[in-house]
Amino acid sequence: MRWRRASTAAPASSWGTATVANGGCCRSSPRPPAPLRRAGRLRSPPGRMPDVTDPDAPRPAPWLSLLLPVYNVRPWLGACVDSILAQGVGGIEIVLVDDVSTDGSVELARELQAAHPGVVRVIAHDLNRGVSCARNTLIANARGDYLWFVDSDDLLCDGALASLRAIIDAHAPDLVLCDYRLVRSPFRLKHRLRGELHRRTFHGPARTLLRDRSVLIEGVLSQGQLHVWSKIARRCIWEHVHFPEGRYFEDIAAMPPLFALSRTFYYAPEPWIGYRQRPGSIMRSMSPDKLEHLNRAVVELHAAITEGDYELDERGRFAVDYFCLKTYASLARRFDRGLLAEQPDARRLCAQSLQAMFPGGVESVLSAYGRRGWHMRRLRTRYYLGRLGWLAR
Repeated sequence: MRWRRASTAAPASSWGTATVANGGCCRSSPRPPAPLRRAGRLRSPPGRMPDVTDPDAPRPAPWLSLLLPVYNVRPWLGACVDSILAQGVGGIEIVLVDDVSTDGSVELARELQAAHPGVVRVIAHDLNRGVSCARNTLIANARGDYLWFVDSDDLLCDGALASLRAIIDAHAPDLVLCDYRLVRSPFRLKHRLRGELHRRTFHGPARTLLRDRSVLIEGVLSQGQLHVWSKIARRCIWEHVHFPEGRYFEDIAAMPPLFALSRTFYYAPEPWIGYRQRPGSIMRSMSPDKLEHLNRAVVELHAAITEGDYELDERGRFAVDYFCLKTYASLARRFDRGLLAEQPDARRLCAQSLQAMFPGGVESVLSAYGRRGWHMRRLRTRYYLGRLGWLAR
């Protein structure tokens, strides 16, 4: 999701210490690139779900709410909604929250609602408050048993809803993890060779119901794919998530409560989301605000999991340390190579946070790299952290 930062920010709240419980179509919308349609099971618009003629008629609660935050995405919004409707799976709702778009997105959203009453719902903010507020509004207004965030410039891959429904019917997990693919125009051979038709979000057992929280945390953090749109969870879990308003990297804040409250989970190693690659990615340019927000998100993630009652084994604890150390090593590398503008305050903040996170130094984590055979990774991490003086003592 590419989003402008809201003009005003509400005070952010974090998950803190976790306690683990036991127990309509827009004809002008762009079509997916041809190679993806052929290979790819990214369904194009023709299919439709039956419209409900009486919007006031009583309807059973949907089994799934697909939640779309909307801001200035008119060129892609129609294709996104069409990719959901074309799945041909009933019992769902599509909820859109427009965050005061200026490009006609809200008008298109209302056209989609009029074309599919009872399936598509539109909520409009009075003030622009950013993607976090839009997601919080979506959670508060969702009716489904399960919630799935879908960025409104992305696509749902063909068969995704049928696969998800089959998993829920068979296993009823608290959390379902899926993979994704990249959507580009044009899509070239080099993109296929890079593996962009299937990007994994989890490293661990697949196609089975799991209960080990260490496996969940290790599997997600080792891949570094912390986006919420690859994670479908029960509404009662999402209701405990609050996205911090006015901050970038808000997805990271959602991970601790998802990890803490998901007693069972299931990984489907299939690309269900088509992630549209276009300019404006949050990581392409790192302003001082973005660096500060990334640092804060990582610090809060580490504190929430390491100080919470997650009952992790060594693999889970290492996965948390590894994700955080890898993030700082990546920032150090970008600073060292001049890929990030010189920002002394941000560099100093990162160094202080790293030392607070690892008061005894990072050698114990780097030693664990060696035990896993990650010798070059260990050397690169030590080199770049050392170059910036970020090696904690």
